[in-house]
Amino acid sequence: MRMITRVAIGTVLLGTLLTVDAAAWGPRAQRALSGMALQLIKGEYASVFRPSGVTGSNYERDVLRGCQDGWAILKETNPLNSDRDTVQAIGIQIELLREARNYGPSSYFAYRMGVVAALTADVMVPYGFTWTDAEIKLQKQINKDIDAHLDAFFFPVQDKQLQFIRGVQGYFAEERAFYADDKRIIADDYRRGNGFNGFLKKGAQAYFTRSVNAIADVWHTILRVEGDSTQVAPSHSVLTQYFVDEIAYLLEIKKNSKRAEKSYENLVSVNPGLASAYEKVGDLYYEFGGETGKARGVREWHIAFNLGGTERNRVAGKLSAHYLQEGKSFLAKATRPDAEDTDLPDALRAFEQALEVDRGSEEVADLIQKTNVAIVERNERFEMTVNIIAAGEKVCEEGDKAKTNGEYSRSIASYRQAISTFEGVSDEFKEQDKKAKENVRRLKKKITDVVHEVLDKASDAIDEGDKRKEENRFEDAIAAYNKVAMIVEVIPEDLDNTSLLNDKKEIVQTSLKKVDEAKTAKLRYEQAMQAQEAAGGGR
Repeated sequence: MRMITRVAIGTVLLGTLLTVDAAAWGPRAQRALSGMALQLIKGEYASVFRPSGVTGSNYERDVLRGCQDGWAILKETNPLNSDRDTVQAIGIQIELLREARNYGPSSYFAYRMGVVAALTADVMVPYGFTWTDAEIKLQKQINKDIDAHLDAFFFPVQDKQLQFIRGVQGYFAEERAFYADDKRIIADDYRRGNGFNGFLKKGAQAYFTRSVNAIADVWHTILRVEGDSTQVAPSHSVLTQYFVDEIAYLLEIKKNSKRAEKSYENLVSVNPGLASAYEKVGDLYYEFGGETGKARGVREWHIAFNLGGTERNRVAGKLSAHYLQEGKSFLAKATRPDAEDTDLPDALRAFEQALEVDRGSEEVADLIQKTNVAIVERNERFEMTVNIIAAGEKVCEEGDKAKTNGEYSRSIASYRQAISTFEGVSDEFKEQDKKAKENVRRLKKKITDVVHEVLDKASDAIDEGDKRKEENRFEDAIAAYNKVAMIVEVIPEDLDNTSLLNDKKEIVQTSLKKVDEAKTAKLRYEQAMQAQEAAGGGR
């Protein structure tokens, strides 16, 4: 006994994806058709679009995306120029997807199941495919009318016996026995002005049900493990194109480069040596972007280039353009403040790689010559920079020697000369620039140390003067104080250290004050001595 349940179409419109015009059934109808077909096969293939063991995987949205993109994606590889072609295309897709099924569940397999579902659905409805301008015009009106009444459709979910299709032409000839007559009736209704309210009002519901059943049978034929000895496995070339398309889907739509690697392994395993496959994969990765993506794209182009064939010149153009752009980028960067030591060698390497694949390029040859000249000139500037640093270090050593000998004026002058030398080093070479700046920092500290040593000697002179003053050796004290100005005279007035200059000024002022105090003390001491002598003489 057959169980029948009426399911409203609105309950299976599983979300909104990309809006793409379908040939017969509109986007909403395609989602509904596939949603109902999913219900029919879930009993036998419960995990096909939600595979167990694949964490978080749900490929049902990929099925719906394929439905909405529809059979348009097949036109390049499957001729669709007649009604027989459209049916035969379903057979070709069945054979291909039966083979692709062996490589495990994937989002792209689900997507292609959606594509073949859209193809099947349009084959099952009159005017699903059109071949004349009059039919195309009529199709647009039919599509519009069906979509407007879609919410009134229902599907009688039943215990359908899924059918394994052993010959697509025979299967669809039987399932579409109504096709030619219904087309004539529908066309006549629209000519008479009855439009959707004529035969199509009830017929559309029947086409919907038949489309769901046909989709379920096609999917069942693809998914059933047991095969059909009359079916021919797709060629390795066809499989190769399938995996190229899968990589495109994974990179462009799913943004899943990790899963694309698995597809690439499958491609390599079946590719019979088609350079075009590697070229296309290279295009995909290059467009995917980022340094990793571009590097991968170039790698695939090289594989295609080395395979030779008619694609070789085209691939050579892509490789040459890449290396040319890369070389120009390095060449431009070599002139900027953030240039690296490797920029010019990298530019030369890129131009040489461009020339390897495009021997006749005058532009590349000129850029190689220009880069070689730039490298020579840069090496000369580098050598000059090294010599400048060596000269500065030599002057610094002279300053150290002078300091050791107590020749502070000469020491400071040598250090300042060395600083001027190091400041003449440009920032073109980072290590040398860093070394020069470090030397400048170190020399400024050396000058500070010398100044402190000079100030210490000046302080020692004041201490000596104080000691002599206490001993009443006033002339010696004054001489010691007067040495201070001569001692600190070696400290340049244009020293870029305000604190040290203040210290110099202060210690000189202190010494002058000490001189005055010593003179006053001397005078008092002499007066006291004279008074003492006078008192002694009076006795």
